Amino acid sequence: MKTVQLNDVRNWFSAADNLAEYTNSIGQKHTDPEFLESALKLPLHLQFLIERLEADDDSAEFDTHLESIPFYSLCRGLFLPLSMMNATKAAQVFGLRVNEPPDTAGRETLVAQFFDKDVGLTLTEKLGCVLGDVFLGKKSTVQRDSLLRLLMSLQMSSRRDLLDRLTRVGDVAVLFAENRPTLRGDNPLSAAEVVRTLRFIPQTRLTQKFNVLRSLIVRCGKLEAYFIAKLLLRKAGLGFEYQGPMLANLLAAKFDAPAEQVGHAMALTDAFKVARVLTEEGVDGLKKIQLQPLVPVRPTLAGGTTDDIEHFPVWVERKYDGIRLMLHKSTDNQGSVLCGAYTRNRGDWLEQIPGLDASIKLIPARNCIVDGELYGTLLDMDAGVRPASVYEVYAALQGETLQPVSLKFAAFDLVYLNGRDHTNLPLNQRRQWLSNLFAGLSNVRTPIPLSVSEGQLANSKDDLNRLFHHFRAQGYEGIITKDLNSPYLLAARDPHWRKRKPEITLDLVLLGATFAVTEKERAGVFGSYVIGAKTAKGGYQIVGDVAGVDRVRDAEIQGEIMREGLATGTRIERPSASGARPGIELRPSIVVTIKFEGIARDQVTGELSLRDPKIAVIRSDKSAMEADTLDSLREIHLRQRVG
Repeated sequence: MKTVQLNDVRNWFSAADNLAEYTNSIGQKHTDPEFLESALKLPLHLQFLIERLEADDDSAEFDTHLESIPFYSLCRGLFLPLSMMNATKAAQVFGLRVNEPPDTAGRETLVAQFFDKDVGLTLTEKLGCVLGDVFLGKKSTVQRDSLLRLLMSLQMSSRRDLLDRLTRVGDVAVLFAENRPTLRGDNPLSAAEVVRTLRFIPQTRLTQKFNVLRSLIVRCGKLEAYFIAKLLLRKAGLGFEYQGPMLANLLAAKFDAPAEQVGHAMALTDAFKVARVLTEEGVDGLKKIQLQPLVPVRPTLAGGTTDDIEHFPVWVERKYDGIRLMLHKSTDNQGSVLCGAYTRNRGDWLEQIPGLDASIKLIPARNCIVDGELYGTLLDMDAGVRPASVYEVYAALQGETLQPVSLKFAAFDLVYLNGRDHTNLPLNQRRQWLSNLFAGLSNVRTPIPLSVSEGQLANSKDDLNRLFHHFRAQGYEGIITKDLNSPYLLAARDPHWRKRKPEITLDLVLLGATFAVTEKERAGVFGSYVIGAKTAKGGYQIVGDVAGVDRVRDAEIQGEIMREGLATGTRIERPSASGARPGIELRPSIVVTIKFEGIARDQVTGELSLRDPKIAVIRSDKSAMEADTLDSLREIHLRQRVG
């Protein structure tokens, strides 16, 4: 009689082709995970991954073996240079000497090399790594608070201690790096086992999710733990959130396909699906990815400013301060009609806009996709009828305003009509088709009026200025110029579409000043200032830090601080690329006009902050109570998100 010993089980396990068979047992569904880990040296995250790969319907498109480069090598060779972390911070966080981040051409070369090399990952998984999206388009179910709880269990720290430390370093991923004692783990993780384990995390129940992540983190070094935390939050900061043209060119080169065809397919769906189609069906498979109604696509965006225009004439349209929408109409053989109204982020807002569904159904076409802007007008007691701001339009849709806003839709492009994709036609032909289509609506009353956007040819810079001031005098946001011979570039910034509008500025209050700590800055001066906006209750909320102040303005601000005694005596610390910077708190008094590129919203806290702010003017004529409010920031953020 043969008695099965533990060594027999180990030998069977090591020789098995299908490891999932050894996670089952007699009498219960699964073997005790602790037994598998202690006796067979099978970590919990690998048990989890083996079971998920066995049960996953989509696993056929992914390699089930886990032979790949080490995860440390993936972090060191790809994630770290693409994250644009400077050498000083890398040395501080990881104790690692690295070169300065690559430029744009260097990053593209690095990604191309990564795609070409056999590293044990599929092309789809490589794309996920480059985009910082190992969930392959699915939402992450891990938030910062979840990661803090995970850290509490790993190092027996209180939540308060972790939050205190977080205020100093400013990044929960740095806390994970600090938790690990060495740069790299003793038992190397493979890139495949980490990437594939993380892919299944969103569908996992909470307790198991924590156990699996703990099993990964305890085997990590500083660098690996840092990037696992970043990937879980989908905030890897790799700079490739959606580089459509660049990725299209790389995929086209890899499969010897026309770059335009690959780019068009990516605009109609996403990079992951295009990669799967190219891998499984080749270039011919792209023909199946076609533009059609009720399949949302990202619209063309302006790719520059009117200052760049060198050749005339150009088409000039008024720029509405509204919500960008792509109207879809689809009619089947039975005459049943369905409609959609998709934002630039492909969300369907049809149900949020009363009357729009009925208006779309009145468009005289069986099937169409129309690009345009939902805008509004309202009666102002001082100015009469004027265009509503995007904030007022949005508030009207939410029922949050007492002023009645009359909603309208201005169409400025025809992307698809009755089975034909119009994106390859030049703009002058598309506008002719659009004008003919909407001509039939001129005598039809629709719940939301539909019209073609007004514009005119400009033959010179003088014409351009004249039209800009004309539309600004009417209360509109500015102008968009377009080349009448250019096609419609889905999901791209078209260099032939250029915009002009007043510079974005806000008057904000200085709430703090941080000391200069680098050799490049003159000792004894402030390196940056903390800026804030006024809240509804009369207080002030920090919305960013502004650096790069010239010495003349810096001396003026310092003089004002000294004369008015604005330093409160409270020490502050502000996060920066090289770590926390010390500074002093200021009493709200100095108002400055800030120029900036846009407004970002933190995915975890929801707080707004300015992108690339710079001080334009010191407003000695304004008091802190006259500064712009958080509502002003919300309005600008909303405009850039949906306008």
